[in-house]
Amino acid sequence: MNPLHAPVGAAEFKARCLQIMDQVKETGAEVTITKHGHPVAKLVPVTAQVSRPPLLGSCKGSLIILDDDDLVPSTADEWTDWEAKVEQGPDGALSL
Repeated sequence: MNPLHAPVGAAEFKARCLQIMDQVKETGAEVTITKHGHPVAKLVPVTAQVSRPPLLGSCKGSLIILDDDDLVPSTADEWTDWEAKVEQGPDGALSL
């Protein structure tokens, strides 16, 4: 059995692939795979990836309106123009 830091020939890697993969996982060491004495590939352990929340929808639920007085009102003309464009759907949702 070759130590993990020594290059492994392609034929040996093929014969012991699963065992070598387990050793890489356990030790974190990289293995260079050679063909006719020349390096052709490297087997490296997978590093843990930090999952990030998706950008779209990431602020959902983060806005809290404590009181209607906290809102900045628009002008009466702007409000009237907006109301004229809005229609209420059958489910009660507003749409433009």
